[in-house]
Amino acid sequence: MIKKLHIEDSALFGSLELHFSAGFCVFSGPSGSGKSVLMDSLLACFGLKEPNASIIEADIVLSPSLIKIFEEELGIDNDLLNIKIIKKDKIRYFVNFTPIAKKQLSLILSRFVKHIHSRGGDELGESSLLGLLDQLAIAKSPSHKESLRDFREHFRALESAQKELQALKSAQANAQSLREIASFEAEQIASIAPKVGEYEELLMCKKTLSRKEKLLESIAKATSALESTSALSSALALLDKPELQAALEEALNDTQAALEEESQKLENLQDLDVESLLARISALSNLITRYGSIEAALAHEQAQREKLEALQDSSTKTKELETRIAELESSLSSKAQALSQARHNALKSLQDSLQALALKLKLKPLSCTLSQKPLDHSGGDVLELRLDHSSVATLSAGEFNRLRLAVMCVGARLEKKQGVLILDEIDANLSGEESEGVARVLQELAQSYQIFAISHQPHMPSLATAHYLVSSDGAHSQVRLLDKQGRIKELARMISGANITQEALDFASKRLEQI
Repeated sequence: MIKKLHIEDSALFGSLELHFSAGFCVFSGPSGSGKSVLMDSLLACFGLKEPNASIIEADIVLSPSLIKIFEEELGIDNDLLNIKIIKKDKIRYFVNFTPIAKKQLSLILSRFVKHIHSRGGDELGESSLLGLLDQLAIAKSPSHKESLRDFREHFRALESAQKELQALKSAQANAQSLREIASFEAEQIASIAPKVGEYEELLMCKKTLSRKEKLLESIAKATSALESTSALSSALALLDKPELQAALEEALNDTQAALEEESQKLENLQDLDVESLLARISALSNLITRYGSIEAALAHEQAQREKLEALQDSSTKTKELETRIAELESSLSSKAQALSQARHNALKSLQDSLQALALKLKLKPLSCTLSQKPLDHSGGDVLELRLDHSSVATLSAGEFNRLRLAVMCVGARLEKKQGVLILDEIDANLSGEESEGVARVLQELAQSYQIFAISHQPHMPSLATAHYLVSSDGAHSQVRLLDKQGRIKELARMISGANITQEALDFASKRLEQI
């Protein structure tokens, strides 16, 4: 419920603060007084219109169920929602003093606020109408709810299996090509048979070969030098330096062993096939260039072999999926028939309820038809409404919105709704009887929704929970909540015009007393 609307620096209203109650709130006043401007300010709070003042702020009291929704999506854990718009160099939106994008604000609040205008809304869409019929079917037979859930789960399973089969068949269409590619790449890597660390070892060997002669020459000189180091050891012995003598002899022995080892390695390279070494390095280098590393090349080989196995098993998998899909389709067909039967059982109740409301709204005779369609997540039914012989798509804007109110009214009877309806002159261009019918349906909807409506006819104001007068002194407009006498006077003006007659006052007084 919208509790408060605060506006600052409005070109028409200046500064304004209004407090609202639950129920049916109606705004009336002379043409051009600013009723639509006020309504646009209200719609701006929900991202449905551009702001028309420097500051627009609304306080909204949330029901317990809505608190859960807003806690999940906005982190709000109390029953007060504050929406504020600041329009200066740019437009900024805030929810409980936290910045929010207009698009996100509109998306979240679209489930809470409905704007009845032109041909907007989805209440007359196929999905919504079928959902309404399902609500009636559940009211008649609670097991229908479980049947719907079960059908949707099976339909999701069918979609998943169909998607998997399509992907498999697409792969099979290219199976030969895929098989050839996988086999070629796996065999190419296997023919080289790379080993982790081998490439680095071969590069070191190549480097050693390139310096073989220099290394042998250096080792020979070092070996020769070692042969003349006995004089050093003898000198240390004469100087009585046993520690230094021992360390020197150990170092000389280690050096001698290292030189002999490296000399033997170089001798072993004599029999190495240099061309084979270079070819092996080149082959490994190509693998590294293509796959990034020897480890990655080996992993790719394994993946390609697994792909070959999968391609060989795809025929069996295809048959399994086709069998599964056939079973699901058969099961869904049976389940869809059960849903259709439950819906047909509830169809007359829906038509009777809508027809009674259509009569009140002065609409043409209404009919509901349930026909078949290809299976989807909702079953195999489509519900169509017609006024006389006219489909929803061909209705005038006035007929469309009155039928929309009828559908919303049936929905509100079945399930307690929580939210706000905003209507801008929905009774414009309607006859007195049509306008009264709209007013009475809105009065019923106001038991579920908080309603804000503009009207130029007396029927809605006379049934309103709260009646506001929008007036202008030429410079600025004002909005005032009317008391009983104020309501009588405004109703009389709406009936007789600017020159209010006593008859109009008497009629307005009786009208309010009858409510």
